[in-house]
Amino acid sequence: MAEQIAPGTWWLHGARGSNVYLVEAADGRLALIDAGFGSGAEAVVAEVESVAGGRNLTHILLTHSHFDHSGAAGEIRRQTGAALAAGRGDCHQRRDGEWVLNPNVGRTHLARLFVRKVLHRGVAETPIDAVLAGEVEVLPGVRAVPVPGHTPGSYCYVAEAAGLAFVGDLVIHHGDRLTRPLRWANHDDSLYLRTLAGFAARAPVAGCPGHGPPLMEGFGDALRILATIPRGARPEGESRLRAIRRRTKLLRSFAANIGKRRDER
Repeated sequence: MAEQIAPGTWWLHGARGSNVYLVEAADGRLALIDAGFGSGAEAVVAEVESVAGGRNLTHILLTHSHFDHSGAAGEIRRQTGAALAAGRGDCHQRRDGEWVLNPNVGRTHLARLFVRKVLHRGVAETPIDAVLAGEVEVLPGVRAVPVPGHTPGSYCYVAEAAGLAFVGDLVIHHGDRLTRPLRWANHDDSLYLRTLAGFAARAPVAGCPGHGPPLMEGFGDALRILATIPRGARPEGESRLRAIRRRTKLLRSFAANIGKRRDER
């Protein structure tokens, strides 16, 4: 069942892979932020219908092309007629001129491709209706902000009136802390770190990450602190072994939850 986390904003619990959010623009139109694994398409569409009050879904806004965020996008687009938008850096143009999503980006693309084949849910030919370049208002009151680094075409979406940012994999929320994606999970880690600092400087009070629960207070402050911490830094007094164990625990928790619906966790 979808959970309303702010006026005009719902966290959908039937998706698998990444978090999926539904947001109402200033003119009343409805947009999804990300889509999750392909196997969750039917559940996402059903949840949208349960809260839409007869209105149609008009947009699907992808934070980036990794298949845990984009796998269901093509099927949801087909069922609802919603326009699908993604950053240009995560798309490529076919010979016939049509733009399609490129899910195999970043240093982990081979592992992602293997897992995608195991799941039998290919997304390589997902058509893109709106290719985003630069900062742009994609819907009234919803601003798309480029944050390249995790992937070349990563975007955050800011619901300006609500003071709420949908940040994809810019950060992960573990319930008690925000963390960055691992260095090897980013397409360009140096660019990512610069992007993180840039977005942190303008981040609103509330944030909805692609993984982990929304952080409805203190998100901007937490992001600004995280952006100042060098890669590999450990809390004062923490041994190297303890740091390895802590990071391993976080990684295991992330891996265990990524394939589950929110209501199964």
